[in-house]
Amino acid sequence: MTVSTGPTAPVEEQRVAVATPLRLALLHGRDDASGRLLMHAGLASAGEIVVRIRALEGGSLVDAAQALRDARPDVVFVHGASADERALADLLEALRLGCGPQRPAPRVVAIAESGLVAALERHASPFEFSAFASATELVGMVRDQRRASGDVMRDTLIEDAARALCATTGAPALAVDVSDRSTSLVLARPDGPTDAVHVASLGIGSAADRVAASAGLDNVRRWLPWGIDAPALLERIWNRARGGGDAGALLLDMAIAREAIAHALRAGGEAGADVEAMRAATAILVTGKVAAFARPAETLLALVDGLQPTSVTTVYREPDEGGAARIAMVVPLVSRRPTKVRLVRAGGRTDEKVAPGTLRLVPDNGDVSATATGGGARGHGRTGMLGILIDARGRPLELPERDGDRIPTVARWHAALGLGGQA
Repeated sequence: MTVSTGPTAPVEEQRVAVATPLRLALLHGRDDASGRLLMHAGLASAGEIVVRIRALEGGSLVDAAQALRDARPDVVFVHGASADERALADLLEALRLGCGPQRPAPRVVAIAESGLVAALERHASPFEFSAFASATELVGMVRDQRRASGDVMRDTLIEDAARALCATTGAPALAVDVSDRSTSLVLARPDGPTDAVHVASLGIGSAADRVAASAGLDNVRRWLPWGIDAPALLERIWNRARGGGDAGALLLDMAIAREAIAHALRAGGEAGADVEAMRAATAILVTGKVAAFARPAETLLALVDGLQPTSVTTVYREPDEGGAARIAMVVPLVSRRPTKVRLVRAGGRTDEKVAPGTLRLVPDNGDVSATATGGGARGHGRTGMLGILIDARGRPLELPERDGDRIPTVARWHAALGLGGQA
């Protein structure tokens, strides 16, 4: 993998650790904020969240033990308030019942007030126990445990790439990475913390079947510009997860990538990440398998459909083998009526009349300011090899339910970017 922010920026190759992600169990207090804190920590640490259990009074100890036994966690995150001590003690008892014979045994780590730490440690015995004052410290511990000797982990490189793009542009920057078996969204701000969402076991290669399981076959199928029944689609996705391919593999990969990005957004939202700020980033870097699609337009369409950006933004792509390059400036519109978009450049200005529900590529190269009348984003950006993509399909993006309407619509979107739509 390489990290850079433009064709003239220095590129340094890094070895990336490709290890099995740690399996995480989240045991949290009754307050919703407690669950969000642990989920955010789990996503930031790039672990695989295999089970989440809320500390509720009167819950079934046997059911909790079975869920933990089936999950086989490597690390158990615990968080709650002092009032949750009894309920969390019951969950730790369920952990002993369900995972006592597990080898290696799971490790219990807690984020808790000092007064609660001693009680949790007592209840967690005989498992190894440690406590941290903040989620940041906990994430650091998980990463230390995952880090392979002498290697740099992929999630760390993606965060570095987001910060580098933010420093280069001086504006909020989002890195979007979809690999064989992971999906990441990392937002870097000039004057704030990095917000990272790393979803393990979700990708467009060996984890393609996980995307279908989480999103549902219908949600993957809706992006395909041709008809296919559920059994045939399931077989294709199964083949993709096991390294197989066919004539429609690229379009299927694009469909899976859209849903992987959308799933990461939903997971980030559930964990309290600022997903609206992610969608409003003024610079976006696409990396991984999506960045390695043969044509830049394929990368751009998968990104825009999955992320649905809400602000004028400049899109870069950087495959694992190669440097970053600007591919387009995106101008999203929300009006349901015909809209005029004024594009202002150093050499003059032009007005583009745009019908609702359409995509349009406007050839251009350089700095451009865009202003829409009647509803839509306005801002400044830099175009790339594809020019300017005016997206007048609205937010949230809605697809027709009937195949007779959906297939021609999706095919038109592909055609607008010069892409074919055959199976």
